[in-house]
Amino acid sequence: MAANVTLRKLVAAALLLTPAGCLSLLAQTRITLQQAGSRSGNDFTPTYDGQEVLIKGQVASAPVWAVDSYYVALRDDADYGLLLFGPANQFQGLNLGDWLEVHGTVSRRAGLPVLLPAEIHKLSSQPPPAPRRVKLADLTSFRYLGMMVTTEGVVSTVSESSAGEVINIGDRSRSLNVYLPKARRQSSPGLGNYRIGDRIRVTGLATQYSPIPPYDRSFQLLIADASAVSLVERGWLIPPLLLLTALCGIVFVLVIWWLRERRMAKQRNTLRTLNGLGEEIIAASSPAEILNKLSTVVIKVAHATDVRLYLYNRRTKSLDQVTGPNDPRPVSINVDLPKEGLATGAAVCFRNRVLLNVPDTRRSPLIKASAKGDLPRSVMFVPMFAQTELVGVLELDHAESLRYFNQEEQAAAQHLANQVATSLKLQEQQSIREQLFRSEKLAATGQLISGVASELSAPLKSIVKLSTALAVRAAGGLPERDLRVLAAEAQRAAEIVNRLVSFAKAEDSTAKKVEVNSLVAGLLQFRTREWQALELELVNHLAEVPVYVLGAQGQLEQVFLNLLIHAEQSVADSADKTITVCSSLLARRVLVEISYASRSGESPFFDPFAEGRNGDAGSLGLGVCRGIVQSHGGEIRYARPSDAASRFEVELPLADSKTPSESGSRIEATRGARALTVLLVEPDASVQKQLVSLLSARGHRVVPMNTAEEAADLVQRLRFDATICSIKLPGLNWVEFFERVRSNVGAFVLITDGYDPELVRAFQDGEGYLLSRPIEVPDLERILKSIEEGKTAEVRR
Repeated sequence: MAANVTLRKLVAAALLLTPAGCLSLLAQTRITLQQAGSRSGNDFTPTYDGQEVLIKGQVASAPVWAVDSYYVALRDDADYGLLLFGPANQFQGLNLGDWLEVHGTVSRRAGLPVLLPAEIHKLSSQPPPAPRRVKLADLTSFRYLGMMVTTEGVVSTVSESSAGEVINIGDRSRSLNVYLPKARRQSSPGLGNYRIGDRIRVTGLATQYSPIPPYDRSFQLLIADASAVSLVERGWLIPPLLLLTALCGIVFVLVIWWLRERRMAKQRNTLRTLNGLGEEIIAASSPAEILNKLSTVVIKVAHATDVRLYLYNRRTKSLDQVTGPNDPRPVSINVDLPKEGLATGAAVCFRNRVLLNVPDTRRSPLIKASAKGDLPRSVMFVPMFAQTELVGVLELDHAESLRYFNQEEQAAAQHLANQVATSLKLQEQQSIREQLFRSEKLAATGQLISGVASELSAPLKSIVKLSTALAVRAAGGLPERDLRVLAAEAQRAAEIVNRLVSFAKAEDSTAKKVEVNSLVAGLLQFRTREWQALELELVNHLAEVPVYVLGAQGQLEQVFLNLLIHAEQSVADSADKTITVCSSLLARRVLVEISYASRSGESPFFDPFAEGRNGDAGSLGLGVCRGIVQSHGGEIRYARPSDAASRFEVELPLADSKTPSESGSRIEATRGARALTVLLVEPDASVQKQLVSLLSARGHRVVPMNTAEEAADLVQRLRFDATICSIKLPGLNWVEFFERVRSNVGAFVLITDGYDPELVRAFQDGEGYLLSRPIEVPDLERILKSIEEGKTAEVRR
């Protein structure tokens, strides 16, 4: 190698001595390394691209393999660099630190200016220059291209291809590729030992690989082998930023979960409170009691300051406010022409049948400016619906500040308002029933009073006549026969008056044994003289054997008296003026039949238990009679054997063998037990009315439903101690209904049509109770007693 260099020096010296050599040296352009690496134009093309130049520089690196040839880095005194590009044999004999004078052509390789040497002259040797320490951000420019540099950075990616291995260091804003070309026979380890996050130090050639103009990007460090890369600091398995982000995310999720659980717990507590309030509202006996319960609970739950209740008065077409401790003065709002203030909002809510939310009463167009000074700041009006009937308006006030009632609060308020409406309808129905019962008694009493005069006139005339005769014959002694007649007539008049007084006074509903045949016979005797005056004929086929039933004697007297009056009114205009009364025993039930001729012109489809006709005072009372008979566990029917004949059939269960005092005490004990809230699902109207009467008479609250779907939906909103369900249901069958409600009701009672061994075995395992048709009062009382005992034990626990 030394011989070759010497030979080249001799040849060069010889050329310089010749005229041609001198001309060659004069033709070469001597430039600096900075000039050789300069750029020009919009594409940043090397300025001296394709020109022959003469440069001087010091060798700063050993030859580095670059896919198909080698790079050698030169460095000058001005601290600029340039790469020589050529085959390996062209750089033989060169050592680090040698000063060279190179003649060659400037070219570009993937946008990087390089010198293709034609002649290399070694001028001298000095110690090799150390690699220049450069910041990573400064290597993404033209300044240090072609120099041997050292820099540090954090590994962001590690990749490999068929051409070599690449490590990207830096961040997204400034990054640099470290490129290790893959040699044909490379056996040294590569860059696979480094991972993302490691901080490394790299020593290599500052190069560029930008095959497409403009040539101002894709800067990289070219290294000869993996030893040019050293580990400064091992990175985290998980990047700190990613770890911090994950921890913040976990904390955020936990905070959201805690807030959600807190909100859900608050909602569950509110729901339980509202459900308990709904049960108390259903059991309330008056609107004032409902308002009192609302004021106690809703103010805490809904954060309201006041609650008002308005009920619609159909007669005056106005909303009447329910008075309470905060509003002792009654207020009436005209629905069509309301006064200023909150009356306008209540009237608009009622007329439009929609919930009305007023967050700020001072800016609401519904409320006049003159009335805003004394009003609460926020208010919500909620219509109260009992199914489709609008009952009134519920008002929630917030006096302190602006309040936007959200969707959940509005839905809860609407649900609560509907429960209030349902309770009010139940109270109304109970009041109507009691008033009807009393009014029918008074109506029957009024009818009796019309005949009292004629009934009393006969015995009183006899008493007067006998008394006068006895006074005339007082001197001769009083005959025994006349005295007995006088006593009988006086006793008869007293019985008539006593019966009338007892019928008009409040009824004692205590259950005791009643002899049916003697009760009906007494009524027949009571009406005999009036029927004789009307030329009515009575056929009495009552059984002579005493027959006892368990019930209230006064109520049963009213039932049979109303039936007899109806028969009397029907035959008054008929040709056949005959009334036939008979009684018989069937199984353990007594059947009383009242047969009579149908009224002339009466429709074959006439139903005396339906709404009464004009002028028929008894028809309305027959509806009450049916309820009374059903409350005694019996049944009343109307039959038309022919177009000209009609018949009432009253069927009552016989009393058991216990004494009347024992039976009465048993009923009173039942009434004294804990009151139950019962859901009744029975599509048969007659059975439904019978059970409602029986349960209501024993002090229990009953909510009747006709379909299982509506009942299942109601169970999700209200709490029931027991559910009584018929085995025959339209739509949803009883098994599906039982599965849907079994977890939400205290007890389940199934009404069956007969004995079923499968059901008996299933319900013996504690699934529920069985109640067979026809409904027997002792069976129902046994089931109710078992349910009540279970509820009492639960309360004690």
